Amino acid sequence: MTGDPDIPPFFEVSDLRQTLGGHEVLRGVSLVVPQGLTTVILGGSGAGKSVLLRHLNGLMKPQSGTVRVQGVDLGPLSENDLRPIRRRIGVLFQDGALFDSMSVGDNVAFPLREQGERDRGAIARRVDEVLTLVGLKGQEHKRPDTLSGGMRKRVSLARAMAARPDCLLYDEPTAGLDPILSENITRLIGDLKTEFHLTSVMVTHHLGAMRTVADQVIFLKDGVVRYAGSPGGLDRSADPAIREFLAADAMGIS
Repeated sequence: MTGDPDIPPFFEVSDLRQTLGGHEVLRGVSLVVPQGLTTVILGGSGAGKSVLLRHLNGLMKPQSGTVRVQGVDLGPLSENDLRPIRRRIGVLFQDGALFDSMSVGDNVAFPLREQGERDRGAIARRVDEVLTLVGLKGQEHKRPDTLSGGMRKRVSLARAMAARPDCLLYDEPTAGLDPILSENITRLIGDLKTEFHLTSVMVTHHLGAMRTVADQVIFLKDGVVRYAGSPGGLDRSADPAIREFLAADAMGIS
């Protein structure tokens, strides 16, 4: 388990295990996500990254082990009890998960309305604020299915930011984007973390994104943490699984 004693943890995961379809996806994962920093969960396909991410806001319950958010164990909590915790954690899903039947503005406003905001003026102001943050000011009336992949990602990011979360979870935020758009999205994520002092957790298999934003790296292989530490330490690791992953990325086949 990692962690700086001078920085309070936002998430603490201890001996987390999860089995899906008879396959043990997470096999005793333990880690600490420091508050206000960016932790990148790195690994190849099937490593258990996205399953781990879904435990951090209670979308999945541990088979065994614990997940704590600022000291609160999520395991025993009901859906009602989880709501105030989830309000503090924004999520950017891998596919964006936008509602194509809604305008961009209504998509971004969705979490505000879910939390009970009824003041149309307040909603409109917040939608404008977060769309401006992601470079999409004035795009409220467009439909998601008319947008490029990069614009859809930015709308999803605006929606994740709308309710002023303390933490953002990113599931493969650069998936399906070309290198230039990937770099733009990654830098935007870094800028938002710096400006708003967010705790960020990014799941990815792209080393370029990791090197741009990571304060801490967790490397997963077959549901096990093989490395937890600084980005520089990952490069120096002698672990064969990590060396293979780094080599594959360098060859463009990760």
